[in-house]
This record gives sequence, C-alpha cells and structure tokens, in this order.
Amino acid sequence: MPTFRGFFINLDRNKARLESMTKQLAEVGMSDRYERFPAVDGRTLGAEYAATLDRGALGLWLTHERLLSANKSSDAHLHLLEDDTVLPKDAAACFADLLAQAETDCPDWDVILTEMFVDMSFSMFRLLAKWKEEYQQEGKVRLLPVKSYPSAGTTSLFINAKSIGKYLGMIEGRWTDGAPIDLFLRGQINRGFLNAYITVPFATTLPDNSIESDIRGGLDVSHKVVSEYRRAWFKDADLTKSAREMRRLTATAKVSSLTECYLEAVKFVLSDQWVQF
Repeated sequence: MPTFRGFFINLDRNKARLESMTKQLAEVGMSDRYERFPAVDGRTLGAEYAATLDRGALGLWLTHERLLSANKSSDAHLHLLEDDTVLPKDAAACFADLLAQAETDCPDWDVILTEMFVDMSFSMFRLLAKWKEEYQQEGKVRLLPVKSYPSAGTTSLFINAKSIGKYLGMIEGRWTDGAPIDLFLRGQINRGFLNAYITVPFATTLPDNSIESDIRGGLDVSHKVVSEYRRAWFKDADLTKSAREMRRLTATAKVSSLTECYLEAVKFVLSDQWVQF
C-alpha cells in the first residue's frame, strides 16, 4: 500500500484556520497523517523578494519551495493542503484508493491534483458530468491526465516520492518569472515536463464563499460563481445547496436575447426531453 506524509500550510497568525483544519483532520480520522507546515507570509518579506506577484501568491510559492526542500529525501509521497481545504468524509480510504490506483494505472505520475479550476465550457461540463454519473453508480474516483484540460489551483496535491526532487528543481527560484505557482505548473504540464492527473469527481473542495482566503483574499461575485461551480464537482457535494446558492448569486444578472436563446437551447439539450438525432 503506497504511503504518504501530509502537510497543511498555515500562517502563524491564522489560529482559526489551524483550529479548523486540526478539527477536520480529527473528524476524518487522519490526525496522525498530517502536520502543520508554517506558511511564508509574503507581506513580511523584504526587498530581496521584489516580484510582480502579489504578496499572497509569492508566499505560497516560497512555502512550496521550503516544504519540498525540507522533505526532499522523503521515501513517502507528499500531500500538500492549503489550510482551508475541505476533505471528504472518507478521506483515509479515498486517498489510499487513489494512490493505489495511481500506482497501477498511472505509474508515470508526478503530481495528483484532487481539485482544480474548472473550464466552464459545454464540452468540459459533459465530460465531468459523465464521470460524476459513473462515480454515483460505481463509487470509484478516477484519475484523468490534466494535460488534456485547462487547470489551475494547488489547494490540494499529492507529489510522488520519486518526483520530489524534480518538482523542487522545477519551481525553485522561478517565482521571479512573475506567474502564480499554479499557472507556472500548468505551463510545465502542458509542455509535458510534469505528469499530472486530476481526480474525477474531485476528492477535495474549496470552502464556501463565506470564508476569505489568505491567498486569494475576498471574492467578488464573478469569483464566487466560479467557486460555487467548482465545488459542485466535489464527490461529496450537496448539489441542491449549490444550485440554490448559484441561483442566488446570479439572480440579478442580465444577458442579451441572443445569449438567452443559447442558454435555453443548452438547457434543453441537457434535459430529460432531449432526443439525439
């Protein structure tokens, strides 16, 4: 059975997040598998860290560097969590199954994302919906290659023990390029330099919109809509609640008549009345 060491990154000043994550890990029976790793507070860094990145994103990047450097000799896989990540109720069994599946079906894996930004295209929706329907029937979370799809986000990722040095070497010092770490990694994945997979449906998710992120800050309505849609692909998602929240967020949005025609057509194609021809 593949083993892993878990870390959740947490700013020293954020005691509430520490308490919340500690409680959540206890509730899913995984307190002994994870430890806190002190996050770099980008706002306290000196002029030697001058970069076009905002300070929150810079702190996250440097935290990844330091965590990987501290564990570069690990013989176990690593699991990195942001401290507001929501875990599934069956986290222990789910993560064990994912790593066993990766070992058998994806032996080339470097990283496994358990949640990511979702492209809101119709084709992406149909693909994810198909996989989620299969999960509801079979109860099995699957792994898909990330290279085939737009991706962003490092809220939760596994790093193969054999790839720790590779990952560290890839990101070390590259914060000077000016891109957030998730977009930098997407470029490496798209170019084939990093073998990444995503769990479908997502094995973790974002916190609800009422929780402000230390990295992302407060969210405007557009970000809240995207985040709610993203949460809908979590394997334990309450879809009735998500749909209700989406209706609330979009209640005052106006679209053109042409856009309304398109949306109604798509709605019908996805309905129980649609007949393929």
